[in-house]
Amino acid sequence: MIFLVLAIIGSGVIPVIFRAFDGWRVNVFWAIPANYVTCVVVGNLLTGQALSPADLAVQSWIFFAALQGIILAVNFYLLAYTAQQVGVAIASLASRLSVAIPSILAFVLYGDSLSVVKLVGLFAALLALYLCTAPDQHVGTPNPRLFHLLPITLFLTFGCYFSILKYLQTYYLTESSYHSYVMSGFVFAFLCSIVIGVAKGVFASADFRLRHPSAGIFLGLINYVAIYALLKVLALEGWESSRLFPIYSVGVVAVSSLLALLFFKERLSRMKTIGLVVGLAAVALLNRS
Repeated sequence: MIFLVLAIIGSGVIPVIFRAFDGWRVNVFWAIPANYVTCVVVGNLLTGQALSPADLAVQSWIFFAALQGIILAVNFYLLAYTAQQVGVAIASLASRLSVAIPSILAFVLYGDSLSVVKLVGLFAALLALYLCTAPDQHVGTPNPRLFHLLPITLFLTFGCYFSILKYLQTYYLTESSYHSYVMSGFVFAFLCSIVIGVAKGVFASADFRLRHPSAGIFLGLINYVAIYALLKVLALEGWESSRLFPIYSVGVVAVSSLLALLFFKERLSRMKTIGLVVGLAAVALLNRS
């Protein structure tokens, strides 16, 4: 249970950190690569072993680590771009509703049990996520195509990320390989973020400020804990992913909402309050199923 709490808190804090980056005037194209370097360093310190390219190359999961690392980096930038072009509320909605993808796949790939209580709980969780993240008023955009394409892309990429994570945990990873896999994914995410930054031409020395990598280091500490803890939760006996992912996502939305209220004085609307109540009910149902 402690790993589930860490995964929820860590993932819930990340969007709050990104929100704070605006006030700190942090350039995310510097901060995100620093974040992934921090994740690798933390992993090395925890395992006491440095990554060996020769050893990693022969791992059966190395292709998945590369794929997931690329998706991880793209997700960070895509989330920021969607929030800028379409709106923060819709970006949050799309990323959190992606829980439906691994939850549904769990019935097909892993033989998760299907019951009326679980179906009601899953529906309630998705409804809660919508209520908690739906915009309080219509958000317009000068580009209708982007309005629809970006959230759909975000939904699919986040769904792919969590689906791959569960697939690897089920068929490839062992207790001894968790750290190596997570660190490998962060290495590939770092390389991808560097490529994106170079392509955007944002690594000019004139734009560098110490606060950019410093903020990335802070983000990296939270990011590593969140992903590693989630991977540990997925490996727990008796926790089906069709039940875990809705609980995890509702918890993340609840943490983000409460922290936004505490630090940024973002008041919860009636719809969001109802959503949190529905989410708590969903968690209760999923724990009973």
